[in-house]
Amino acid sequence: MEIAWEIASEKEWRLDAVLFFVFEKSEETLPGLKSFLNGTGSWLTNTPALSDFKGKRNEVAVFYAPSGDGAVPRVVVAGLGPIEKFEKDMLRSAAAFALRKCRDMGIARAGIPLSALEDLPCGPPDCLREIVTGAVTGLHCYTGLKTKNSEPPKAPDVLLLLSPARPEELLAEAVALARADAAGIILARDLTIGPANRVTPKFLAERAAELASKFGFRIETMDIQAARSIGMGAFAAVASGSAEPAYMVTIEHAPPGTENDDPIVFIGKGITFDTGGISLKPSAKLEEMKHDMAGAASVLGTLEAIGRFGLQKRVIGILPCTENMPGGKAYKPGDVLRSYSGQTIEVISTDAEGRLLLCDALAYAAGKFKPALMVDIATLTGACIVALGKEIAGVLANSEDLARFTCAAGAKVGERFWALPLWDSYFEGLKSDVADMKNVGDRSGGAIVAGVFLKQFVPDGVPWAHLDIAGTAWAEKDTGALPRGATGFGVRTLFEIARTWASKKE
Repeated sequence: MEIAWEIASEKEWRLDAVLFFVFEKSEETLPGLKSFLNGTGSWLTNTPALSDFKGKRNEVAVFYAPSGDGAVPRVVVAGLGPIEKFEKDMLRSAAAFALRKCRDMGIARAGIPLSALEDLPCGPPDCLREIVTGAVTGLHCYTGLKTKNSEPPKAPDVLLLLSPARPEELLAEAVALARADAAGIILARDLTIGPANRVTPKFLAERAAELASKFGFRIETMDIQAARSIGMGAFAAVASGSAEPAYMVTIEHAPPGTENDDPIVFIGKGITFDTGGISLKPSAKLEEMKHDMAGAASVLGTLEAIGRFGLQKRVIGILPCTENMPGGKAYKPGDVLRSYSGQTIEVISTDAEGRLLLCDALAYAAGKFKPALMVDIATLTGACIVALGKEIAGVLANSEDLARFTCAAGAKVGERFWALPLWDSYFEGLKSDVADMKNVGDRSGGAIVAGVFLKQFVPDGVPWAHLDIAGTAWAEKDTGALPRGATGFGVRTLFEIARTWASKKE
């Protein structure tokens, strides 16, 4: 679906449908719709059906103009729920359901007037970004592997943004951001939902190479032999049980003039299938372990967004990609691994493999790139789901300011994070009799202990945050902007971190 501006007065609109957003049970909170009702939409004022529409969250209604009355034959109105409970995700979902209604009716040209943004609590630029992001991502569906009844429903050809005058710079930027957001989210979703026999470590490396070619990124791909030769013993151990080749992929966006800047580094866990290794997982829902690479998918999605938007900041993505499989060469509980940092790790559970990938990637990134900021993102612990549920991700950072900054970046784009403590006392449970540390402790504080483990591989002075998206990477139900399945969670937060950290440091 194309997103385009149309500079025209209300009388000049030529559309199949115009879209508005309405709060629940309040005649005083009909943003933008009032001016339409007082103008070319006066026919709608006396329509009894309008009073029947309650504006409940995700409620959508279609009103038809009398024959020959105006150039807009339909008005689509989407409910936002009570204004006092308004949050940005409600606007994204409302836009998604409204555009789906347009798709179901075969509408080719839909339009949203800028007046529809009036009085919305988040301000016109933010509202427009959320609406466009929700409209595009809400229409997305993964159908690439279906062979029967596989014709996807046809989306509208164009979503027109209707303005009587050329849009101000902030509104134009909001649309550019939304386009970048949506492209990154869709890439991350497609990678995450893809089956593990298709989305292998090699497949992720190839997609990274395609991104590099498309946007002019620099890319380096280390195979497992090369990684082992430079001392990545933890990463190599996890990969040892799989027949699929493993890769450590580094992809760098460095616009002219930024090549020598201290970069922002994003590191994404790329376990393309997690059996648990020798510490084998139960069979129930084991098929869901294909999305244990959602962190790597989010990093690739972020780089897609950065490339499309043209962010003038040096950003590096690192993707440690492998399967975690049992086998004759697989690493075992009781093994002691030497990590890239030189620290030794006693393996207690081979199902705590994500932190073993990340610890080598963190130490490698810190030593090679001297980052201004380092953020890892991973479906790391079931304990985070127990603590925070499936709608909020955990953040652990080596400074309280960075934890607050990360939570604020997520809140800005409607992704929720909650800061967990990263106190050194939690390391007590990781002390080993035979190595520098164990890879797991007991069951208490599991998400925090995982973060404390990773902290051991981040040098003092390097700002670092760990994002645990175990609960938020996959949705069990369709909420409009988040269809059932892979969510692409984290793409918008990482993109926002890159944007706002850049402005913060300049």
